[in-house]
Amino acid sequence: MVNRQIHILLPLLLVLFLVGCEERELTGKSVKQGEISYQQYFPKEGSPALNEFMNYYFKDSRDNKIIDKNDQFVFSSSDVNSDQDKIHYYEYSERELEKFYEPLLASVDTYSVVNDLDMREKFETSVRIPVKDNLSYHLPSVQLEKKNQLKIRTSSNEMRLNLPKIMGEYGLKETDRVNLKLLQSNEDHFVLLIEDQDAKGSKGWNLFITLFIKQDLSKMVISESFYEAIQKKLNEGALDKFLNDLKRIGSTGKYAFLTDKTIIDTKKKKIINIKKEDYLSSDGQYVYINGKEDDLSDGIQKIQTLDNYLAGNEVYEIEYQLDYKEIAKELDFVTSGIGSAYISYFNENDVVLSLQYNGKFVGEAGETNVIIDFQEDREKPTFYLVDLRIMNIIGSTY
Repeated sequence: MVNRQIHILLPLLLVLFLVGCEERELTGKSVKQGEISYQQYFPKEGSPALNEFMNYYFKDSRDNKIIDKNDQFVFSSSDVNSDQDKIHYYEYSERELEKFYEPLLASVDTYSVVNDLDMREKFETSVRIPVKDNLSYHLPSVQLEKKNQLKIRTSSNEMRLNLPKIMGEYGLKETDRVNLKLLQSNEDHFVLLIEDQDAKGSKGWNLFITLFIKQDLSKMVISESFYEAIQKKLNEGALDKFLNDLKRIGSTGKYAFLTDKTIIDTKKKKIINIKKEDYLSSDGQYVYINGKEDDLSDGIQKIQTLDNYLAGNEVYEIEYQLDYKEIAKELDFVTSGIGSAYISYFNENDVVLSLQYNGKFVGEAGETNVIIDFQEDREKPTFYLVDLRIMNIIGSTY
């Protein structure tokens, strides 16, 4: 009798198993809460992904990473005052960065360590060292002099630009307050951003002008910095001689950074628009779906490669479960729910969240940052619940 029951049950169990497998194939990966590991301390070990984030965490809002090669980071920065602006360059190695943030590893009260050791100020003085020979890195010497005269020197040439004269059509004047920022530089060309605080651009906000300049200073293209103006230059062929040396992203080889933020399809010569609600990773290789919503919703989170995103398919590189209630429970927050939630940083192997919880009746229950680490297992990320005060200390850049 028992053997007969077993013979009947086995085929039934096999059918149920196969149906379950088919459902999983149709609906995609299921993400179980139990697969997520929560840790209430800073990561215990350094890593390339953590190094990238710490670059972001310690950098000044005016810094822009120009070179990340051979374990060496080089940044440009502007020293702004009322009558003069100059591009400065700083560098440090990956090893120097790792050694600097070593006291944070495995720390529980991370921000107190940052504060007590005065790490942000010390980073500026002991790690971030001025580049002695910027021309060897193909970084131009750029200085704004009186009456908005721009002096530029490269390894092969030098020139002085009378900005009010060459940009008179945009409304830039001798007395205007002007800021500079180097967006990109390579062996072939460099890209400068000029902000005029006293003139209005075509869009009604401060005037932003982008200069594309060959290293030998033989060619320069001037454009307002909004997409339509740059696209017009692309359509006219004005930027054709700059396209071959752009930094490529994605696996197809046709997408590239035209500036530090603007992506183009180099074959079609078209600017790529990322939807306003989606978040492009710092390296331009990934897109976090709905990652730029005013308040990031929890539930299943989806990340695509840039190539899949632009192909318009539903192939996801990473899917994971985000649960605000579970995070609050881990931190013993007595809360009526999430108050604000947004992504502060996103790159290939890390997402960093800034979360603020409402109190049970009034006020705040608490806030936290969450470092979500995908390095070991993209299906089972580790959540590091740490206080980095990112909501308060990291400014935006123009």
